[in-house]
Parts: sequence; structure tokens; C-alpha cells
Amino acid sequence: MAGPSFSDPTTRWRTAALVLGCLLALVGPYVILTRATPSDGRAAAGQAALTTPPGVAGLATSSAPTSPPRGATPTATATSGTGEVVGADVSPDSPLGQAMASCRLAALRVAASMGAADVSLQQFDKHIDAMNLLVAGKISLAVATQFWDQTRVGAAQNAAEFRRTQESTGDTRSQCPGLDPAVAASLPFGPVDQLNQCVTYVGRAATALTKADAAVTTWQHHIHDMEMLRMGEITPAQATAMWQRNWHVGEGQLTAFEAAQAQARAVHCPLD
Repeated sequence: MAGPSFSDPTTRWRTAALVLGCLLALVGPYVILTRATPSDGRAAAGQAALTTPPGVAGLATSSAPTSPPRGATPTATATSGTGEVVGADVSPDSPLGQAMASCRLAALRVAASMGAADVSLQQFDKHIDAMNLLVAGKISLAVATQFWDQTRVGAAQNAAEFRRTQESTGDTRSQCPGLDPAVAASLPFGPVDQLNQCVTYVGRAATALTKADAAVTTWQHHIHDMEMLRMGEITPAQATAMWQRNWHVGEGQLTAFEAAQAQARAVHCPLD
């Protein structure tokens, strides 16, 4: 028997229908399964909605930690390049503001007193230098006497001016004690560091002024002795003996003051 002929129209349509049916049998289940499965984001939301009990979803959303937007800069307290304090409470009534104001005033006072000590003790230093040169044979007694006469001019007034500034200075360490460590720990580093530098300066300057006080006292004794000699109240021999004592003591006191002064000036108070 002869098989069907593909040239027959009926046979061709039957063959095409059979091929289409096979393709639908293969593709159909995949299409149905894909449409039945949600996309990633919708599937996660749908799953959460199905598994989260009513009333809990809002609580979970509100308690979740929030992060700053990408690129945002956290707020911080700092010191600008010009030394201006940014974000710190430096109002007059704040602990930091009160400490800064007190230390600023103390620093100004010790600076004025150090300047007055310089003026007075420079005269004493020149007086001692002339004595050292005389003993070393580098100048004559006449030249030394001329030096002493020059350094005596205004000496009493300059020493008295140092005493005046010293009285107004008072106990500078108590005027600039700094902050309690517990308080300072909660404040920005920049202004606290500036305050601490000022505390260090005032403390060192107070030490230098103590040294200056001893040297000026010796200098005042010698100024008094020179005046007594000029008025004829003591003999040249007595004046020489007194000067020998003041010369050696004063030289050591001046050296101690100059060393302490250098230590103080190595630190700057940025609050002035």
C-alpha cells in the first residue's frame, strides 16, 4: 500500500498541526510557571506580608536603625584654621567660657609683671656685669663706677613698678587652674587644648616671677646701700662689704630667673 503524500493539502495541514501541538506541550508549562513566580522585590515584600503577624510590621520598621544619606558629613565640633572655636559652648556662663576668661586675664597679668621684672633686673644685671669685668681686670674702677652710676638711675622706681604689678597679679595659679578632667573630657579637644596651653604658660610664668621677686629684693637692698653711701650714712668699706654679698647672691638669682623665664616664654597662651 502506498503511504500518504506530502503533496496532498490535507496531509500538510495535519503534519503542521502535529508539530505545533508538540511545541505547545514543551513551552506551555515554562510560561505558566514563570508568570506564577513574583519578581525579586515583589516576592520579598509578598513573603514578608504573608509571614509577619498583623501589628508587628510597623514596629519592625520603626525600630530599624537609620543611616545617614550617602555622602553626608557627620556633625562635629572642631577648631577652624584661624583658631576660632566651632560648635563649642564658650558663653560666659559655661564652664569652658568661665575658665577661658579667667586664664586670659591671668595670662595678661603675668605678662605685664614679667615685663616689669625685665626692666628692673636688666639694670641689676648690668651692675653685676660691671663688677665681674672689674674683678677680671678688663675695666678700671673709674669705668665700673660710671656703669654703676648709670644703672642706678631710675632703679628704685623700676623696682617699685615691679612690686606694683606683682601685687595686682596675686596668686595667678589659682586664677587659672584649668578645667576638671571630668568636665574637659566632654568638651571639644581644640578649645580645651588652647586652655591647657594657657594654664601651662601661667604656671611657668608664676614660677619665673617667684625667681624675679628674690632677685629684685636683693637689687633693692643694694640700691638702698648705694643711696646710704651717697648720703654719707655708711663708709665705703661698709658699702663694699654689703656689695660683695649682694653681688654673689644676686648673680645666682638672676641666672635662676632667666632660666625660668625662658621656660615660660617657650609656651604661648593662645587665649591672649
